Amino acid sequence: MDKLKTSTKILYGIAGIGDSALYNFMGTFALFFLTTVAGVDPAVGGTIVALGSICETIAGAVIGYVSDNTATKYGKRKPFLLAAAFPLTIITCLFFANFNMGMTVKILYYGAMMVIFWTFFSVFFVPYLAWGAELTQDYNERTVLRGYVYFFNMAGVTIGMILPNLIVDWLGSQGFSLGASWQITAVFCGVCAGVSIFIAAVGIKDQFERNYQTAGKEAAHKARTSMKSLVRAFKDMLGSYWEIMKSKTVLCILGASVFYLIAYAIFSADRMYFLTYNMKFSPGQITAVLAFLTFSPLVFLPLIIKLSNRWDKRSLFLYGMSISTVMMLLYGVMGIHSMAGIFLYSFLYSIGNICYWQLIPSMIYDVSEVDELIYNKKRTGLVISLQSLSESLANAVGVQLLGIMLSAAGFDGEVGVQADTALLCTHLSFTVLPAVFMGISILMIVKYPVTRAVYDQVLAALKAREAGEDVDMEAFERLR
Repeated sequence: MDKLKTSTKILYGIAGIGDSALYNFMGTFALFFLTTVAGVDPAVGGTIVALGSICETIAGAVIGYVSDNTATKYGKRKPFLLAAAFPLTIITCLFFANFNMGMTVKILYYGAMMVIFWTFFSVFFVPYLAWGAELTQDYNERTVLRGYVYFFNMAGVTIGMILPNLIVDWLGSQGFSLGASWQITAVFCGVCAGVSIFIAAVGIKDQFERNYQTAGKEAAHKARTSMKSLVRAFKDMLGSYWEIMKSKTVLCILGASVFYLIAYAIFSADRMYFLTYNMKFSPGQITAVLAFLTFSPLVFLPLIIKLSNRWDKRSLFLYGMSISTVMMLLYGVMGIHSMAGIFLYSFLYSIGNICYWQLIPSMIYDVSEVDELIYNKKRTGLVISLQSLSESLANAVGVQLLGIMLSAAGFDGEVGVQADTALLCTHLSFTVLPAVFMGISILMIVKYPVTRAVYDQVLAALKAREAGEDVDMEAFERLR
C-alpha cells in the first residue's frame, strides 16, 4: 500500500513546478520590482510583502482544517488544487503590472494583490503538501517522493527565478518598457504554474477517491455536518491547533522551519540587489548565477536519498546545514569578489538549501503520525499546514527585515550606484544574516526527538491501536 506507482510520483512532482515557480518568482522579484520598477520605498515594499505573508499564515491554518474536513468524490485535497490553479495565474499577472497612479493608490493596489496571491497560494499549497503525507506512510518512500518533487522544483525555479531576468532583458531589447517586460514575464510564469498544478490535480487518483463509494460518502456526510456551524468549526480549529502546538516534536520542527526560511527569505530577496549593485553583474551574468544556485543542489540529491536510507533525516539535516552555515559566515568576513567566488559560495550554500527542502517536508510528514498517536486524531492537513505557516511567517519577517535595513542604509532604486552603507547592507544580507538564522534552525533540530527508530515505533503503535491492542503511551512521553 505504501509503495507508490512511478506515475503517481511524477504527477505529484509536476505540481512542484507551480509551487516552486510562484514561490521563487515572488520571493526573488516582488520586493525588487516594487522598489526598482514601481518606485515604492524599500521599507513600505517590505511591509506589503509581509502583509501578504501574514494573510497566508491565517489562510493556511483555515485551509488545513477545512481540507481535513472535506470529502468529495474527487478526494479530500484535489478540489483545492483545482480551485487555486488558474486564479494564481491571473493574480501573478496583476501584481507585476506597473500602472500610472499615485503612490497611495499603488501601495493599496500592490497590498491587495499580495494578500490575494498568498491566500490562493495557501489554498493550493497546504492541501498539496498534505496529499503527499497521505499517499504513503513509508519512511523511505516519503523521502523518494520528495526527490521527485525536488526534481520538478528545479523546472519551477528555472521558470520563476532563472528565466525572468533573461526574458525582461530580451523584451527590453525589443522595445518594450521595463514595466511591460515584467508583466509579460509574469504572464509566462503564472501560466506555467497554473497549468502544472491543474495537470497534477486531474491526474492523481488517491486511495480516498477510489474508495469514495464506501467510506468516502460517510466521511463526506460527517464533514458537511461538522461545517454547519461556523462558530463551532472555528472553535474546533483553534482548539486543534492549540493542542498540536503543545507538542515538543511540533515546536522543534516548526522552529527549525521558521528560522531556516527567514534565512531563505532574506537570501532570496537580497540576491538581486547583491548581484546587481555589489557585483555589478549584467542580466546574463545574474542569470548564470541564479541557474547555478538552482541546479548545483542536484549534485547532492542522489546522495541525500542514498544517505537517508542509512542515516536519520535529522542527522543528515544537521551535517549539511552546519557545513553551509559555517562557510557562509566565513564568506561574510572575507567577502565575495569574483564570478568564481560567487559560484563557490553558491555551491556551499546549496548544501544546506537542499537539506532543508528535501528533508524538512518529509520530517513534517512524519510528525503527522506522531500527532495521531499522541492525540488519537487524524488531522494530516492541520499538521502539514504548519509548513505553510512557517513559510509565510518567515517570509514576512525576512522580507520586512530586509526592507527596513535597505531603507535605513539609504538604498535608492532610482540610481545605478548605491552608497557604501547600502552595499554593506546587501553584502551582510547575502552572507552573515542568513547564516545566523540557519544556525538557530540547527539548534532546533538538535532538540527534535523523531529518529528513524522512533518513527518505526510510532507506526507500530498506531497499527497496534487499530488492531484493538493497548498501547503504552508512557514510552512516547518524550514526543509530547
